[in-house]
Amino acid sequence: MICPHCQSHQTIKKSFYFVRHSRVFIRRYFCKDCLKSFSGKTLCPTYRQKKPYLNPQIFKLLVSGNTQRGVARLLKCSKTTVENKFLWLSLYHCKDQNLKPSLHLQIDEMESIEHTKLKPIAIPLCVDEHYQILSIKTGSIKAKGHLARISERKYGIREDQRVMALRDLLKDLKAKHAPLSITTDAHPLYPKLIKEYFPNTEHIQIISREKVKKQKELLFTKERKLIFDPMFALNQRCAKLRADIRRLTRRSWCTTKKIENLQRHLELYQSFNNQFVNQ
Repeated sequence: MICPHCQSHQTIKKSFYFVRHSRVFIRRYFCKDCLKSFSGKTLCPTYRQKKPYLNPQIFKLLVSGNTQRGVARLLKCSKTTVENKFLWLSLYHCKDQNLKPSLHLQIDEMESIEHTKLKPIAIPLCVDEHYQILSIKTGSIKAKGHLARISERKYGIREDQRVMALRDLLKDLKAKHAPLSITTDAHPLYPKLIKEYFPNTEHIQIISREKVKKQKELLFTKERKLIFDPMFALNQRCAKLRADIRRLTRRSWCTTKKIENLQRHLELYQSFNNQFVNQ
């Protein structure tokens, strides 16, 4: 047995230890060179976890519209356990496993809140023609409308990270993909940024105001189903994000307390979505 601490072969067997959740004995070893003990599970990602069997269950429940407290009630464990498992899953779950090649990308933004409507968050994301979520970022933005003055008076001037989040998204895409076309809406930020990161890629902008007006006029009619949506893949993924991540659901008292945890949750869902569409 090779020592994981110093890579030495001078190791000997040294007793066992009992694992409560699986009810088995695991062999321990001792290194004569560095004088440290180890076992076959020392380098395992679940090393020192008391309930590793909860990891896949918590992962599936968190991307299926459940809150952390709801997951704790369903699995009969503490909320602290669910929170710690969530943080661990966000580190060890692979997002880019066996992705299909992407040639046509769609980029848009969602909006959510951080604890209160006075602290909005921008969520730019990219989806390809296979419904794979290729990248998703978060960034704080300023409140709009009549909430802007209230937000500034209560929480001070809020940093606008929309452009920074979009740049991070495009950097991530540029490092991994070489698309033929990128489809976005008519937001004025997109042409300059996409030309900067993808100068040889065709940029298609969709002006959707007239289409939305027509859809409202055709509400609950068969003709609405015949209207072609050029960004259907992205809009559908956005709808699923709202449905499957509880903190993004509209009219919900489950909100994001820390923007970095929202980023972790979105990356977990990205991993789940890509595994599902590539089955």
